[in-house]
Amino acid sequence: MRRTGNRPGYKLATTTITMDEQKLVISFALFLLVICLILFFFPFFAVLIPIVIAIIYHVNQLQRADGATATSFFNGWIFGGHRGSPYSFPENSMSGFAQAQKEGADLIEFDLAMSKDGIAVIMHDDTLDRTTDLSGPVKDKTLGELRAANLAAKFARHNSSPVSGSVPREGVPTLEEVIQFAVKNNIRMLFDVKDYSDEMVGIIVKAFEDYQLYNKAIVCSFYPWVIYKVKRASGGILTGLTWRQHFFAFSDLDAQVPRYFGLSHYAAQFVDAVYLFMLKTWLPTFLGADMLLTNEKDICPAYVNAMREKGMRVAVWTVNDIVQAQWMMGSLQIPILTDFPYLSKQLGNLDKFVKNGFK
Repeated sequence: MRRTGNRPGYKLATTTITMDEQKLVISFALFLLVICLILFFFPFFAVLIPIVIAIIYHVNQLQRADGATATSFFNGWIFGGHRGSPYSFPENSMSGFAQAQKEGADLIEFDLAMSKDGIAVIMHDDTLDRTTDLSGPVKDKTLGELRAANLAAKFARHNSSPVSGSVPREGVPTLEEVIQFAVKNNIRMLFDVKDYSDEMVGIIVKAFEDYQLYNKAIVCSFYPWVIYKVKRASGGILTGLTWRQHFFAFSDLDAQVPRYFGLSHYAAQFVDAVYLFMLKTWLPTFLGADMLLTNEKDICPAYVNAMREKGMRVAVWTVNDIVQAQWMMGSLQIPILTDFPYLSKQLGNLDKFVKNGFK
């Protein structure tokens, strides 16, 4: 059964694109257009361009992390809590992470942001408006101000949650607090990163060094330049490229809400088409990515097998349908992220039902 339901004044957000990233998308589209025009008017460059690209590719290509490290990490991840257990407790909260583990999750996924005073904190959105009683950009608030924010202010627990009672007030947690919790409780971590500043990359690298997270955590991003920068800074860190179709052109999963209008929209669609080709051919290998974190809508056996043949691991976000989860984890043998970690017990019952011939 797919879990759905309204949550008054509070809902999970999809990934947004900043103004700088919009400019990057449009610039990339224009670059591709220029290349096409050059090849059209000067076809002899068709021989030269692939040679130049091949040289650039091999000079800058990064390597995947050690195979034993990857195996150790992925052997410990089957069923992960997406932003904790966000229908039982506020997303990206310490209570949500603790609840996810209690409900059976063996990994917690969370989003990184930076405070005004340079502390890595856990927050999905660029602003505080949707998930707290404060407003404005996260980057404009000090850690003290973020501590004072109330993550429970706009939260409404889903009616299917096994938890009852009031939701306690709590502030925005720091990355270090979450790492200490995960290490102490032997639960894997997935860092979702949008900030590719030297400061954020430095914090991530230091955290992996200080807590020896190499087989305990993976750094993922929708943006290839983020995981390239992280992997280049520390080749031992596991990285994953997160993706879905139509990411640059549409803000929603059903490709109904465009990010841009006019020519910019068509440029973004062009980038999406080219990016999908890159992603399924050479880009993950160039980045040294250890995993493709793939949206549930884009999962099929042919895709999973094709990636495995290239030595690329596949994981899925965000699976909230119990039958779909059982198929992916059981038949396809790939780990998942879910908003409903408490489905794990039902999954166990469904596994027995399937193994007993649906009896």
